Amino acid sequence: MSPAAELRWLCRLLDDYLRPYTEPWASVAISKEKEKEILIASSQVVTKIQIRIREFDSRAEVKRAPNEELLCGSNQHSSVDQCLPRIVTEMMVLLTVKSEFVQHVAVNALALTSQFVRTTGNNWAGFIHFLCCWLEMAITKMITCSSGPSSGTENSELDCSDVEFLMQYGIKNIDWSTLAGVVRVLRVICKYLEEDYDDGLVKVYHDSVNSCLLKMPWDLLDKFWSCEFGSKKNSSSINQVQLNKFSVMEPVMNFLGTFLQFLCSLVDRNDLVETDCDSIDKHPLFVTVVNFVPRLAKWCLSKQEDNAERCFINYLNHKLLILMIRLGSLTGLDRRIRFSWIELLHNYFEEFLQQPLTQFHSDQINCLEGSPFLLSLSDGKACLTHSDHLQRQAVYLLLACSFSLISQRGENANHCNCSTLCSCFPTYPDSDHDRFCMRKGFLELYNWIQGHLPTAISINHEKYLEICMDFMSSFVQLYLREDDLLFEVLLLLFSISSCLQQQSERKDAAYQDVMKDFPFALSDIFKPVYLFHLFLCEIHYDHQVLLDYLISKDTGISCAKYLLRCLHLICNSWKLFVEFPLFGEILDQSSCKRRKIVGDGLQLLADGMPKSVDNSGSTMLHIKNYKEDSGCGFKRYNIKPFKKAAECLLSLNNSVYNLHQKKLFPYNPEVLLKRLRRFQEFCCQEKGFQ
Repeated sequence: MSPAAELRWLCRLLDDYLRPYTEPWASVAISKEKEKEILIASSQVVTKIQIRIREFDSRAEVKRAPNEELLCGSNQHSSVDQCLPRIVTEMMVLLTVKSEFVQHVAVNALALTSQFVRTTGNNWAGFIHFLCCWLEMAITKMITCSSGPSSGTENSELDCSDVEFLMQYGIKNIDWSTLAGVVRVLRVICKYLEEDYDDGLVKVYHDSVNSCLLKMPWDLLDKFWSCEFGSKKNSSSINQVQLNKFSVMEPVMNFLGTFLQFLCSLVDRNDLVETDCDSIDKHPLFVTVVNFVPRLAKWCLSKQEDNAERCFINYLNHKLLILMIRLGSLTGLDRRIRFSWIELLHNYFEEFLQQPLTQFHSDQINCLEGSPFLLSLSDGKACLTHSDHLQRQAVYLLLACSFSLISQRGENANHCNCSTLCSCFPTYPDSDHDRFCMRKGFLELYNWIQGHLPTAISINHEKYLEICMDFMSSFVQLYLREDDLLFEVLLLLFSISSCLQQQSERKDAAYQDVMKDFPFALSDIFKPVYLFHLFLCEIHYDHQVLLDYLISKDTGISCAKYLLRCLHLICNSWKLFVEFPLFGEILDQSSCKRRKIVGDGLQLLADGMPKSVDNSGSTMLHIKNYKEDSGCGFKRYNIKPFKKAAECLLSLNNSVYNLHQKKLFPYNPEVLLKRLRRFQEFCCQEKGFQ
């Protein structure tokens, strides 16, 4: 069957099953019985489309249309392209039904229709373009209606033909939940494209979405948002009035949350790295989203006092930080953007930046307590709880932005139109500009760390090293509860330390100028060898936890990078690694994070090294005990940290090698094994073995 015939089949399917429910009256409140009928009919449509796609794929005699036809259409399709608006609009009517279940099925049906159009060789580019145009017109209509009759449509980009087109297809009862549904459709399609990546299709999708975002009447939404919150602030403080106000704003905030979800999906970091698209120059869409961040912050992060809205604000906080972290990972991002983001963090996230690091307990329940996904609208106490999750994101973003200002030189690019974002950013020659950015970055790092250290700290303090180690230990504990960010932040601190060493060696003026005003040295806070020791201590030197990280889809790449860098540094700083001191307080505070997976007892240690292997496959080295050393101002334990760390890494070597030999390791670990073998050679040469 030809692509045109497939499209006509879909039209007939919708006529047979959905026509009774896609009239304009269907958008009003419906009874439970009518809701059930619609759900049954729309579910049947979804099922039949799925079957049709499978049948089309299984026909060996049908040759799928080339991507050029999918992207641009062909002459034979022009006669049936008019079916696409009809198909989309009939399904869109279901999004106006006042039922979350019907809307959910409608989203799935529209996303599946996208797959159907693409699979059958029809004009997929036209389908995506129509979806984006529909969203553009619908949100403009919604905003202009919400803004009152005085605003009219004269300030929007909709002309009379657009309005007639919208009305022609019967969408007269649009609300914020309808708009959220359309955004969800685009997000699901984006996820489909990630699973089956195609450069041409992704470009068409990005082009359409970017055009849609640029044409949106965001200025009208600015006015709408400020008017809504302005009226709220002037309203009575009675709880019932607050709840009524919230019930009015809830659909709008739901839309903003969905919209933020969509933007996060557009710049998914893992997908960008895998497809070699991790530069802001790859597509104008990324620049559009970057420029959109300050406006999103103004909409989403307004200070609210009632508990119900605080739950939404926490979720919006979470999504905005995720978006900024993903955008911040793009290469080529203008430093002025990072400068503006630091100011944004201080304006909206200061409470999370100043939240103490030393507040954690060893119970596993707390690992989930701060998650914004667990907050209930009816649970006021939970809504007021400061989220550790948000603290981790805010601190990571501050450190990342500060490091970018320190490390980048001569990158005053004009990728983004940020005149409205960075009016406080001065214009200097390149050399002065670099010094200004470096000083700003150093000051941010110093000021944040100083806020979490004792006020009496001094380099000459008798417990100075212990204070620095306590801070590093608390920092590791903070991120140990969130695997997604753990190795990202450890890699970031590793890079900061390397940068600080370079600045110190060449006696950089900006670094020296800032350092003299603070009673501690950043290089003492971020010692990568010590930080690695503390990380191993926090996971109880359990090599199976490391193995779990390495084979995880979410953390495998970043964990491998971190281990490779640490092993390289350790072998070049062996004495520092061997002589690492562990304080009693740090030992007592170590996390109880310990995960067990299948171990292996294969021994790969060098011949003659005193060792034993327990039942779980852990390697134990026999090293002479060290005595207390009172001359350093602290007590060394008889069980030396070096011994435990060496056992952990050598056991990891055994497990990784064994899995690799059985072809069970998810990627090629040869480079990691090579570093681990070099580490093993250093262990063999270490004095103190029996």
